[in-house]
Amino acid sequence: MFTETVFSQTLTQTIRGTVVDKDSKQPLTGATIIALETNPLIGNISDEQGKFKLAEVPLGRYTIKCSYLGYEDVVLSNIVLTSGKEMVLTLEMQEKIIQGESVTVFSNRDRDKTNNDLISISGRNFQPEETWRYAGTRADPSRMAANYAGVVSANDTRNDIIVRGNSPSGVLWKLEGVEIPNPNHFSGQGATGGPMSMLNNNLLASSDFLTGAFPAEYGNKTAAVFDLKLRRGNNEHHEFTGMFGINGLELGAEGPFSKNHKSSYLISYRYSTFALFNLLGINFGVSGIPTYQDATFLLNFPISKKDIVSIFGIGGMSKISLLDSKRDSSDWQFVAKGEDIVYGTKMAAGGISYTHFFNTNTYSKLTLSSGTALLHVMVDTLGIDNKKSQTYDNNSTDGNATIEYFISKKFNEKNLLKTGANYSYLFFNYHEQSYRPTEHSMIDLIKNNGNTGMVQAYTHWQHRFSDKIVLNTGIHFEDFLLNGSYSIEPRIGFNYKIGERNQVSFGYGMHSQTMPLMVYFFELYDTATHAYTTSNLNLGLMKSHHLIAGYDFNFIKNFRLKTEVYYQYLYDVPIKGNDSSSYSAINMGGDYGFPNVDSLVNKGTGYNYGAEFTLEKFFSNHYYFLVTTSLFESKYTGSDLVLRDTKFNGHYVLNTLVGYEFKYGKNKNQALSLDLKYTLAGGRRYTPIDLAASQFFNNEILIDSKAWNKQLPDYWRFDVKIGFRINTKHATHSIIAVCENVFGTKNILQQTYNTGIKNILTEYQLGVFPYGAYRVEF
Repeated sequence: MFTETVFSQTLTQTIRGTVVDKDSKQPLTGATIIALETNPLIGNISDEQGKFKLAEVPLGRYTIKCSYLGYEDVVLSNIVLTSGKEMVLTLEMQEKIIQGESVTVFSNRDRDKTNNDLISISGRNFQPEETWRYAGTRADPSRMAANYAGVVSANDTRNDIIVRGNSPSGVLWKLEGVEIPNPNHFSGQGATGGPMSMLNNNLLASSDFLTGAFPAEYGNKTAAVFDLKLRRGNNEHHEFTGMFGINGLELGAEGPFSKNHKSSYLISYRYSTFALFNLLGINFGVSGIPTYQDATFLLNFPISKKDIVSIFGIGGMSKISLLDSKRDSSDWQFVAKGEDIVYGTKMAAGGISYTHFFNTNTYSKLTLSSGTALLHVMVDTLGIDNKKSQTYDNNSTDGNATIEYFISKKFNEKNLLKTGANYSYLFFNYHEQSYRPTEHSMIDLIKNNGNTGMVQAYTHWQHRFSDKIVLNTGIHFEDFLLNGSYSIEPRIGFNYKIGERNQVSFGYGMHSQTMPLMVYFFELYDTATHAYTTSNLNLGLMKSHHLIAGYDFNFIKNFRLKTEVYYQYLYDVPIKGNDSSSYSAINMGGDYGFPNVDSLVNKGTGYNYGAEFTLEKFFSNHYYFLVTTSLFESKYTGSDLVLRDTKFNGHYVLNTLVGYEFKYGKNKNQALSLDLKYTLAGGRRYTPIDLAASQFFNNEILIDSKAWNKQLPDYWRFDVKIGFRINTKHATHSIIAVCENVFGTKNILQQTYNTGIKNILTEYQLGVFPYGAYRVEF
């Protein structure tokens, strides 16, 4: 009876928000906002603070249109209105160049247009709702990005982002405009991915993902940028979220600090699902239970019409113990290697920002932030009767404290200038040890602590020749204070809209990055003199040139075809300087840490080139699809002067996603969705193992002369997701059931030498992997 009553009700919700100038961020008074699918039409006009409210809008999917004299119309499609949360929007409008001409920002091209208007090419808007909608994403932004053109992630166990053949270590993570450490549980030093994300999709707002030729404000990375934003908490009503699924048990809250002010809070905490079951005595048949927890918050304080203060933070900790000494015979999780391994990580980052509006055309932002990442790894080798002897130990800390300031001025409807600078105080404390049989003791690989710094500055000028032609130019500067390495990097982007259906784009950028700090401070131990030497302190910046051209064609409403071709030349890449070797920093990352290598010099080179295709049907008429194809080559040269495939040269990747949403209930308040995903990618590259040498030394020995010249079979996987969305009067319930790799494809993960069986062991990726989640919002 209850269900029948709920389904028959006409449930409504509020859509409200603020209308601002896209460049100056100033509120626009008198803009008209309409929910197009309502009958009769529901609309309103923004007040003197740019605020608007559409009350009692029936639940469903809507297109919101905003119009204002002298500005291009803005249309936001696929806005899902539920009973559990108000819809709070910020509508940013672009001033027209030719006054009086009718221009509507409604083309398919703009459905994924980046928030940062200074991005000309190789940028995609990221919507958190997609991580819940698409199959196989596990509500993880990194796994969601793996669906985009140019991105490869043929690994079920980690979410590393491999872009256009580049190392994942070249990915820049930003949150609220601040660079943060690797936001993943169980991460490693120098890595940018991991098995489980700390980023909570329930708290994220519309964000940007960039794959090349970044604008001048982004620096010290060469592969990609994930510029993430947190949404502001509801500043009028208290709302709550509860969730239980693969990412943990989650509790979230948001609301105003006071009804008399517009300040708000947004906070969420998650605790490991597996650890929770373990506490309840539920056994999964494994002795190594991953435990993790994380929290994220944002506090927003509009002090006055001209001043806003925000405080934000994210943090998490994780630990797993893989103990062969306590391994049960029924444990299917890992193969006995005669080791006890304890692996733990911690990360915390946060900051406070102050935004000041000088006038209607100029504003600035000052941010103070800090981030820290800690790693603890301990390995014991088991002997007779499980007697332990320590063979490895790592207790390391990386951190930073940063001050950053930028000012943005809109001179007129054609010209915008943004200039900024930041200084990062970098500190570290490394102590890594390994057992050396010749010494019969643990030897320090690194035992060092200290600090250094990084200075970055940029200026970016945007000139709009017309509403159809836009030029972005800029210069980025960075100086690594440890050894005085610096780089001056020009950036340029160009967009030309041909009619309302076509756009061509070009972009060029010079980019550079430092290595992880522990690379510089690795200490080589001399067994003869028992002395240590540090040989990497003068290592310079690795650099890359990006050249990109793109074409975007909107052949039918809600359909688009996008293509990009690119070439990247990498130089000053760290390689071995004292012998002939295949080693190159190009191949580092995508694992649990960087190898310890001495005597590095900036003499390596490499290149990436490829073509990318995106065919997309944006969600409308109850369905969507996304097909992305990437064809690429990635090569490098080490100190042995041999041209080789890089570790990440899989040659191609194809992703196909499709979904349909069925509405049911008397007033169509409820929804059932079916989402499918198919992935096909070139197999992972690997260096073959020298079996005879490995057996002789009882340790894995690779054939360096054949580095990365072998490739595993192609990777393919098919995922299915079924979802329900049930709206009641005051709450929204969402339920999903997912099965990844539904056909149980045996994709090979890697080949390793096992000292226990003294042979090569083939390890496979996940088989059939079912999971589910439940979320309630009220």
